[in-house]
Amino acid sequence: MHFIFDIDGTLCFNGRTISPAIQDALDSLRRHGHQLGFASARPYRDILPLLDTRFHDTLIVGANGAMSHQQGQLRRLTPIPDPVFADITQLAQRFAASYLVDLCWDYHYSGDASHPFLSKVDPGKLAKRVGAEHIRQPAKLLITACADVPGLHRELDAHAGVELHHHSDEQIFDITATGVSKMTALRQCGIAAEELICFGNDSNDVSMFLEAGHSVQVGSHPRLAELASERLPLGQDIEARLVDTISRLSRERTPARRD
Repeated sequence: MHFIFDIDGTLCFNGRTISPAIQDALDSLRRHGHQLGFASARPYRDILPLLDTRFHDTLIVGANGAMSHQQGQLRRLTPIPDPVFADITQLAQRFAASYLVDLCWDYHYSGDASHPFLSKVDPGKLAKRVGAEHIRQPAKLLITACADVPGLHRELDAHAGVELHHHSDEQIFDITATGVSKMTALRQCGIAAEELICFGNDSNDVSMFLEAGHSVQVGSHPRLAELASERLPLGQDIEARLVDTISRLSRERTPARRD
């Protein structure tokens, strides 16, 4: 089976670390013959510092499906087309919005340097912050602040060239090229829905939950609750229950040995 995990709010609960117990449980999946991967709103460079190096060779889907890496190499990138990106940035200026642009590796940021979201950007100090003139093949644009969020939403919803990915904090949302989703990226990597067990917590995981053979919700997002095979409510013991669930599913779905 392919076990695919969202990261923030699913494995990582403080924005900075994934506990050793959870990482050991993830490692046990591979020892039992399963395929392990991650699918996050974060770009690849911001996922790496959260994971032990033993997981850096796994499938890592970043930017909500706009980029996929395996064996440490970029396998697929679906950038926002240049004309569409120009439209988005013009709308951002019109609605006084600040934004972060994730490129294949580096990033551009247009807003206030004190914004709390920036603490999650390039935590490993692996990339460079580049000027707007150096933006090439933008994978994702994230709105970090906006004077008129509903107005910007309306304009973007009407744009045929973009896909919006909402976070629990509705003031922050991602924009990618149209058609980009975590499940689309997983299919492009050869993962069939019936072979997929996914874990997630937010609306950007809906595409996986709609198709996965088995899905585990962490938290209480209402849309995921309608789709999840099982749910893990948040609480002080969430990490222990998450480890138990990973271990149970690993045992239940372990491929039969051939003597």
